Amino acid sequence: MSLSGALSNAMSGLTANARGTTVISANIANALNEGYGRREINLTTDVNQTSGGVRVAQVTRQYDPILAHQKRLAMADFSANSAFAAFGTDLEQLVGSVDTLGSVSEKLTRFEAALLSAASDPSSETRLRNISFAAEGFASALRDASDGISGLRSRADQQIASAVEELNTGLSRLEKLNTQIMTAKHLGQDAHALMDQRDTVLDHLSELVPLHVVERDSGVIAVFTAQGRTLLDENAVEFGFDTPTTVLPHMTVGNGLLSRLQINGLAVDIPGSGMMSGGVLSAQFELRDIIAPQTQTRLDAISRDAIERFGPGGPDTTLALGDAGVFTDAGSAFTTANETGLAGRISLNSALGSSNADPWRWRDGINSLSEGDAGQAGLLLALQSRMSLARIPGSPALGTSPQSLVGHLQDLSSDVASNRVRLQDTRDFASAHLDAVRQSVAADGVNTDQELQKLIELEKSYAANARVVQVVDDMLSELLRI
Repeated sequence: MSLSGALSNAMSGLTANARGTTVISANIANALNEGYGRREINLTTDVNQTSGGVRVAQVTRQYDPILAHQKRLAMADFSANSAFAAFGTDLEQLVGSVDTLGSVSEKLTRFEAALLSAASDPSSETRLRNISFAAEGFASALRDASDGISGLRSRADQQIASAVEELNTGLSRLEKLNTQIMTAKHLGQDAHALMDQRDTVLDHLSELVPLHVVERDSGVIAVFTAQGRTLLDENAVEFGFDTPTTVLPHMTVGNGLLSRLQINGLAVDIPGSGMMSGGVLSAQFELRDIIAPQTQTRLDAISRDAIERFGPGGPDTTLALGDAGVFTDAGSAFTTANETGLAGRISLNSALGSSNADPWRWRDGINSLSEGDAGQAGLLLALQSRMSLARIPGSPALGTSPQSLVGHLQDLSSDVASNRVRLQDTRDFASAHLDAVRQSVAADGVNTDQELQKLIELEKSYAANARVVQVVDDMLSELLRI
């Protein structure tokens, strides 16, 4: 081999070593970057040199589409279950249990205790007024729980609007990255950094909607939901959603007061036939339109039961059909057609209010014309017994089995608590699954120990090539001195 050939080979090796060092340095620097794809340098014989040598054939980006798909599905599942678990926790705090201070059950217990206390001394105006305070507290607790559920629905509605905005932004970004990647490949430029950006966007969108990604030969991708709805294929779809100022119990998608998701101007049902289930977007729709309204309906039914127990036909014989009883619908008598949202409107009859000058009406009857015997406790005891009386509820939401008012509230509290535990367990399982998938992805990613070993090998190769250059330089210098 000639001196010029040896020098050329050594220089090509030095060039390859420099490129390899750059690639390995980038791998190590991005080892903790989840969206980064590990790079590998591929060398080949330099056919342009008669004496041999090497050249960088290409730098490849390692990417496992199967692992990436599994990770995105796991991310969508975890995000959805996190939303459900957060809702379950918040709902339990709203409803509470009998030992939770300020809960509906605790307020009902105080109301019952106040009736018993007054029955032991019906002549005590203070004890009679305490009944009013306790009854107002019970009605207020029902209203607060109802308002809280409306707040959770409003929050879900706002989360939907935020998710829609993020989807539009992300899909628009993917559309631009597709164009940039295709252009870079056509010009022979390195598009790996753009692909990293694209994967980061895809991972974020996967938390909103589970995605299925198909890569074309040109390097661009098409994006679909896990159920097959097209989100990006050359052009991105446009999502639309209108959010109200607040969400009230009577507002539903069915009556047109709440917005459906729109895709390119066409409304789709989520959950339903929208083909976008599985992510946090679908979860928020389910919370807003199904789960929260079910709890609201049950709370309204309990409020109706409370009104009917202490209304006409109950212990107070001064009440005629159509009169307002102990509890009212925003000050008026309750009618069965207005059950929706009743928990947010239930209130104590103004004739029994704590500010009323006639507390004896608890003892003698709401519509009594005059104050009776101060020692009579019959009505007070009868009102207290109505709480534990098992009766068939008027609302179908509470079933058809006889149950007490206390029992209805205990069942609601128990169901909400057990549901919270179940949702948290499901979220924890989804979190563990996501961690396992991420570990699998990481195992196929950058291993800093291996990268450092490769770097040591490159250092040795660099030293060998540099030594060849030094030897050739020495030989040329000696020849020139001859």
